[in-house]
Amino acid sequence: MNERNCRLNAADELERARKGLIAARLSVGAGAFEEAVSSAYYGAHHAARALLFSLGLEVRSHTALRTLLSEHFVRVGVIPRDTSRRLAEFFDARHKADYGVRTRFSREQAEAWVLWASTFVEAAAAHLAPLLVPSGPSSVREKRVPYR
Repeated sequence: MNERNCRLNAADELERARKGLIAARLSVGAGAFEEAVSSAYYGAHHAARALLFSLGLEVRSHTALRTLLSEHFVRVGVIPRDTSRRLAEFFDARHKADYGVRTRFSREQAEAWVLWASTFVEAAAAHLAPLLVPSGPSSVREKRVPYR
């Protein structure tokens, strides 16, 4: 992955993170608290992927994401020390929200997860701001010359 692709992938992931937060807030407003927890988790997940993409790292599991995030961002003090633990707790909450039989989240629980995810996404965005090209699908950013 070259440097430009790292930046494009990070920008796309950050955009997905922000969309996840929009969905989470809308879900809270609609009283769909389990969906809010799930969407907020994926917002945080995509923000973490954006951070890793900025270093040229791509992960394929939630566990690997937390491990590499700790190694490359927590240990050096870029993000708070408890971030990986909170992401693990958030993963468990998301799993219960998506698959738990008779699992229900209260408005307060959903709002707390949405707030945490929002804080994390904005911290990731602030860290990535100097590195990223404008967001949007890469096909929009890339000027393609049609084949003739």
